[in-house]
Amino acid sequence: MDAKKILLCFLMLCSITIVKGQTSVIEVPTVVEMTGELITKVKLAKDYFMTSMDADAGKTFEERTTKLTAKVKALFNEYRNSRTDQNKKNSMKSEDSKESINSELKEVRQRLQYMNLPSDI
Repeated sequence: MDAKKILLCFLMLCSITIVKGQTSVIEVPTVVEMTGELITKVKLAKDYFMTSMDADAGKTFEERTTKLTAKVKALFNEYRNSRTDQNKKNSMKSEDSKESINSELKEVRQRLQYMNLPSDI
């Protein structure tokens, strides 16, 4: 009986170790996930700066618009930087990386325009 308990505990420890190892894998987000996240952040920024009663959002329409524009540009720069770093890790040439990122951002801008959301232009 004791040998069975020891064997079951050993099997349980092994299975826990395997599951823990499988769940600790670092996944790199795909381009689709990253562009979707960028669009979501832009939408949230627009909602915040245009509808919030928070004093940090701004008082006048011009002030709110200026802060929204700055935030959207920062979000686009953040996306550009993270994609550049990701492409460097994948040993992509600088020219190809810039072209790829510009293509992705062009598509994002089109989607933002379709949704009547601001872009970095």
